Amino acid sequence: MSDTAYASETLAETIHALRETRQTPMFALKRQANIFVVLLIAISLLAATAMPSHADKRGDDLAKIIAGALVIGLIAKTIDDNKDRNKPKPHKPQPYPEPIRQPRVPSVCAISIDSNSGDAVTMYSEKCMRREGFDYRLPRCARDIRIYGQPDRVYSAQCLRDAGFRLGR
Repeated sequence: MSDTAYASETLAETIHALRETRQTPMFALKRQANIFVVLLIAISLLAATAMPSHADKRGDDLAKIIAGALVIGLIAKTIDDNKDRNKPKPHKPQPYPEPIRQPRVPSVCAISIDSNSGDAVTMYSEKCMRREGFDYRLPRCARDIRIYGQPDRVYSAQCLRDAGFRLGR
């Protein structure tokens, strides 16, 4: 496989894992804890403004109104933040790498062998193809032979074409 295929699989797995973490119980617990803290602050501010003071009545009422407005604003902002967090964010779809429809067999690996009828037959060595980085799954139509005394498997050009491979020039 090519590096782009691995990169796209890794990217897809990463995105999938990130989506799963937002649905975990720990994520929900943190969110509830944040809401609890905001409510606790709001209640404490309201309780603090309800304490009687010896200041004049008019200034005390003004302080209560300002504190109440601040608490309401804080709660409204927290609710808006939660709504924005839950909205799906628009994103550009990532282009998928184009799949290789017909992988090309390296032409360096072509071996021309004379047949009994006088015609030349082109064969492709498996060891050579692997050495050249051809890591696709090969068909089962190979023949076991020895090349310079070393065992190898060779594939005919027709066999590779029938399996969907393009032959090198």
